[in-house]
This record gives sequence, C-alpha cells and structure tokens, in this order.
Amino acid sequence: MKKLLSFASALALLTGIAIASTTPAYAATDRSGAERLNIPNSSACRAGRTVMQGMVAGPGGQLYIIFTKGGGAEPVLSRWLRDGSTWDGASWTCAGAPTSIPALGHGNDLAYHSNYLGQGPALIATQGSESAYPSADVTIVHLDSSGAVGASEVVHLPIGNISGLCYSATAADGAGKYAARRSGNLWTHPGAGSLTSGWTLVKSNLTSHDNRSDQGIDCSENYIWNTKSINTSTPETGWNWVYQYNWSGGDVESDIGIPGNNLTDEIEDITHVGGDFFVSVNRNGGSADSVKVFTE
Repeated sequence: MKKLLSFASALALLTGIAIASTTPAYAATDRSGAERLNIPNSSACRAGRTVMQGMVAGPGGQLYIIFTKGGGAEPVLSRWLRDGSTWDGASWTCAGAPTSIPALGHGNDLAYHSNYLGQGPALIATQGSESAYPSADVTIVHLDSSGAVGASEVVHLPIGNISGLCYSATAADGAGKYAARRSGNLWTHPGAGSLTSGWTLVKSNLTSHDNRSDQGIDCSENYIWNTKSINTSTPETGWNWVYQYNWSGGDVESDIGIPGNNLTDEIEDITHVGGDFFVSVNRNGGSADSVKVFTE
C-alpha cells in the first residue's frame, strides 16, 4: 500500500496533479496533562462566581485566580496555598473567602511582580479582554509578606487596550521585563520602571489562529507563552492553542494543542513555578474548572 501511495504521489508531481492532504491544517499534540486543581462552582473560593479568568503563581508557589459572573461582572480574587511536596491533585488548597475587587474589571490576565516599583510584591491584572471588554487600564493589587491580598490601584497604559500581561524577573539578564499583548501586537517594558511609559512595540504580526480569542500570557527568561481559546465561532471539534515566542515575537513553537472538548473546555491562562507549567481551563456547562499540567 505504501509503495502504491508513493508511486501515485510521484506521478502527481510529474504530471502536475495535486493530491489533497489528509492531515488537518492545524494538527497538534495534546499538551494538557494531569489535573492539579479541581474547582467546582460550589467552591467557597469563588464566592458564587461562575467564570474563571486570569491566573498566576505568586510567592512560594501560591496560586491566584480571578473569577467573575457572566458578562465579566463583579470579579473576586481567590488565593490558593501550596499543599504537599509534590505537584499532585492536592497541590493547592483554598486560602479562605476570596476578595471582591471591582477594579479588576474583566480580569483577563494576571502577572506577578515580587517587588513592584520597590513597594513589595504585587499582582497586576488586565482589566480588558481582546474585544468584548477592551481596556487600557490594569489593576495593581498589593500583597503582604505572606501573599495575602491588600490595597489596589488602577494604572492607565499608554499602549492602549491589552488582553495579556506577564512579568519575568529573570528576563533581560536578571533585570526583569514585562510583556503585553493584544491580537497580533507584542510590547515589552523594563521591569523596574513605571507602567505609564517606557513600552516598546516589538512585533505587530504575531502568528494567529482562525476562530480563537486572545487569553492570558506567561513569560520566562527567554520565552513568552500566548494562549488562544475556543469561542462561539470555533468549529465544534476545535482545540485551544498555545504559541511560544521569543522576546522579539519570533515563533519558537506554534499550535500547541489543548483540547476544547466540543467547545466545553476553554483555556484561560498559563503560569509556571520553576520548570513546571500549568494551564487554567474554564469548563462550561456547569463542569468544574480545572488547573492542569502543561506538558512541553
């Protein structure tokens, strides 16, 4: 059979006849691994909010997740503490009732800075998303030494609406660096300066994927991970995607797959602790939301 196919292919090349490929245009390997956190709608750590949004790992591997009600309303910031010495199904436990912070807006993405402007640890949340809730504002949420949530403030970005934001303390040879993204645009910013100025547009044509929405991003010393989720216009069999870029926006790996399970599982964000990466999955239809290992 292989010989017959090879002959047919060779003949097609010689005669100019095209043979349709049976490989999907966006074939990818499933990169969603074992579950590390299961969050049913009844969880006290979401205070009745039904929609998972931004996620980031903070001090000591603590996890912070934003939940909202439908339409991006009434957000709360939840905090999860590390439990155990291994990354297993009980890696995080709820730290108590979440904090209501209206200024989080849609809360599409979260970044963590261990010493924001020399004022101590802080979370930085994008208020907007790609299209439905555009905003050029981010909310700074200050943390105390234990990682507990404190006061918040709003900062307006000069680069316009963004849907993704991350910070890496190890980028730029340890000086630290931010990355911000909206659709095909990628900006970077020195880690020590104020977010109100100093941004550089490094690329305006990032690799994209049809029928997918921009979600959260994550960054490390050398790379940026960009998540793209299913939406209502995605084919029913469609997957979520993760793109890996360098800090100049160049492709390292594209079309890394996270199954959408018939438009049920919507990727929301990606974060890491050391070399361990995790993705948050907002599961529609009443199913429990999930944090899973992201396998490289």
